[in-house]
Amino acid sequence: MNGFKEGKNKFLYDFKLFTYTFMLYNFLIIMSLPLEGKIILDLTRMLPGPFCSMILSDLGANVIRVEDPRYFYGQPPPFFQKGRYRESAFTSILNRNKKSITLNLKKEKAREIFYKLVKEADVVLDSFRPKVTNKLKIDYKTLTTINPSIICCSLTGYGQYGPYEQIAGHDLNYIGICGILDLNRERKVYGDESQEKKPINPGVQVADIGGGLVTAIGILGAIIEREKNLERKGQYIDISMTDSVFSFMPLVAAYHFSKDLNDGVETQNPLHGDFPFYNIYKTKDNKFLSIGIIEVKFWRVLCEALGRDDLFLKQFAQGEEREKVFIELQKEFLKKTQKEWMDIFKNLDACIMPVKSFAEACEDPQIKARNMIIEMDHPKFGKIQNVASPIKYSRTPLKIKELAPKLGQHTMEILKNFGYSDEDIREFRKKGII
Repeated sequence: MNGFKEGKNKFLYDFKLFTYTFMLYNFLIIMSLPLEGKIILDLTRMLPGPFCSMILSDLGANVIRVEDPRYFYGQPPPFFQKGRYRESAFTSILNRNKKSITLNLKKEKAREIFYKLVKEADVVLDSFRPKVTNKLKIDYKTLTTINPSIICCSLTGYGQYGPYEQIAGHDLNYIGICGILDLNRERKVYGDESQEKKPINPGVQVADIGGGLVTAIGILGAIIEREKNLERKGQYIDISMTDSVFSFMPLVAAYHFSKDLNDGVETQNPLHGDFPFYNIYKTKDNKFLSIGIIEVKFWRVLCEALGRDDLFLKQFAQGEEREKVFIELQKEFLKKTQKEWMDIFKNLDACIMPVKSFAEACEDPQIKARNMIIEMDHPKFGKIQNVASPIKYSRTPLKIKELAPKLGQHTMEILKNFGYSDEDIREFRKKGII
């Protein structure tokens, strides 16, 4: 009888243990982020690559920044500063949730260390000019012999081939040649035959951010594909910032491509600012409103709110008549302040919003409701702010868990994890390997 009880008790104990283990396992699975367990080696600089790896680190990837301490622009202004101590505020946003190791990849021993990292990694991300990885012996062909599952991604201005592949460039150059910058200019006033309005520098790095986003998508797609192929082979990804922003203009492309079927005449794109229903207007207090009306129903609401029923049928007016609509709308908006207009339009369906500075946007109730600005505790500065991820998961919300690392902060930790001793590390430092 006692044996039966002992057997029964053991069964209940084993069953409970199994149940609790199963529940814990499921809890961990449920609470894990999409890229947890994935290792990204990030060799990129400036904005585009770090913006991409920021997205991946927010999604749970273990991003290891492989950095060169001699790189002059590694800590760009502006700075958080207290006394003589300062840190790049720009870097603090981009490099949150990441680790940092310094390696001089021009030295053979440093490459040996890098190869060990590659053996365990999922992705290597770089932003070198084409063929630089070949010179450093960290190109995809070399790395795939070390780890056939590795995914290598190169993010460059013009891509790995083409007549511009070796040309230096920055955001303004990429949006310049792809057609975006040409769109970003003041409209032509009807009847004014004076000098052509020149393009205006946008205040946001469209190609850098756009290239970073496309790169993140490309990497996520490659990871998914690798999990599905039986050999778990990785692949090489070639991302051009120019290609990326060129693809951001489907409406512009549609107007251009369709002209061949319209006797060579290209229809006007309403988003260029050449129409009064999609434009920016000054208010009485020298502030601005963005009018983003395309649908006729919203145009009617606007006209009714302004008391200008005479403009109902003039949304798509052409030539001199269209210019008169511009003038009449501007006259109306100059009668009240931005706030007064927003009080009028807040309960109307009219696609009208105030134009705000970034500082004003930080105080906007919508931005606050979406928790797009968060505070973090910093050991030197106290509370500092950061921009939250725009990805809102219902079950596994994304968080900024760690501050941006100092340059090479995790070098010793990472090397020790790969079996290197304190003596090895001292020798590496002495020889300029790390």
